[in-house]
Amino acid sequence: MAVPIITKEQIVDYLRERAPQNPIVEVSGIYPSTDDIVPYGVYIDDVTTMSREPYQLGVQYCGSIYTETDQFTILYVSFQNDPQSIQMQVAIEDMAANVTFFDGYHEVDFTRDIVIGNRSEKHTYTFDIKRIEFNNPTATN
Repeated sequence: MAVPIITKEQIVDYLRERAPQNPIVEVSGIYPSTDDIVPYGVYIDDVTTMSREPYQLGVQYCGSIYTETDQFTILYVSFQNDPQSIQMQVAIEDMAANVTFFDGYHEVDFTRDIVIGNRSEKHTYTFDIKRIEFNNPTATN
């Protein structure tokens, strides 16, 4: 399998440019573990290739064209009634429609899960992005 076209660093840079600045919403490339106490901010996980399937127009199963699905997660931790929450959520969700940013991918989907605590909100966005990849003789499945 080939490596994803987009990198975590590009996602971090993209969201840093669009994050509210007063007060600043910190965008971090360090994704917290499940048992971490997570402060206010945005966290981006690594982009990884999740699946590789023969492309639907391939002549045979072992054809040389594949659809590869890359995936990454964005965690946005906010507090209830945060006035910047909507602006940050819109920046994250608008990223999915940015065809220039996702150049090389033919499909971008995301899901959003919200967990509301006593005073906090955790928005978890999982992006599935699909690209066409040609068979690489040095790649292994």
